[in-house]
Amino acid sequence: MPETIAIVSIVLAAAFLQGLTGFGFGLIALPLLGFFLDIKTSVPLMVLLAVIISIYLSFSLRKSIDLKCAFTLLAASLIGIPLGVYALKQVPAQELSLCVGVIMVVFTSYQFLVRPEPRSFGKRLTVLAGFCSGVLGGSLGVSGPPVIVYTTLQPWTKDRAKATLACFFALSNVVIIASQAASGMITGEVLHLYALSLPALLTGIFLGIKAYGRISDHGYRRLALALVFLLGCMMLYRNM
Repeated sequence: MPETIAIVSIVLAAAFLQGLTGFGFGLIALPLLGFFLDIKTSVPLMVLLAVIISIYLSFSLRKSIDLKCAFTLLAASLIGIPLGVYALKQVPAQELSLCVGVIMVVFTSYQFLVRPEPRSFGKRLTVLAGFCSGVLGGSLGVSGPPVIVYTTLQPWTKDRAKATLACFFALSNVVIIASQAASGMITGEVLHLYALSLPALLTGIFLGIKAYGRISDHGYRRLALALVFLLGCMMLYRNM
């Protein structure tokens, strides 16, 4: 019972974060669920829960989605995934994590200190962001930072950034779930925990969306970068 309460509480906190920003469920859920579940259970559970939030947010903000951008990011990420898997076979995961963590911390620190003006990016940088997302997803299971940074650096409203991120993650998570189901990772235990966590998930989404209405476009952009910075710090701490 204590473990179940802990798992449900983690899902509630992670759902609140994703309801607020459109991303970040795995940022909280994956490392914390690891204290109570093995990775073969926590990863598919996390993806099954996260996809519900992404689909809901995509539907509720559907008028703000940049569909062309979301599909371009997804297509480029699918190309990058095999390269990420290959990189993981050639380079120790610890070294990859340290390198990516340093890049994330340095880049976001620069954004906070220098505060450059947001600017629009062309198709080449859209493809690059998606490709880097696929490489990181295939190698380290952390596909979010490149696309999060890509959307937050553009002069978009918070609705457009959040909606496009949610759409991208919904599409990519559906692909991941199909792959996991085909490989037998969606087990009875995963589905049981999924059912137990649904009420907390829905509550977290509701609270996160309520909080989202209170932040400005600028505040959303700063919060997104702060979360990428936090993820970078976590990667450095876990691998040093």
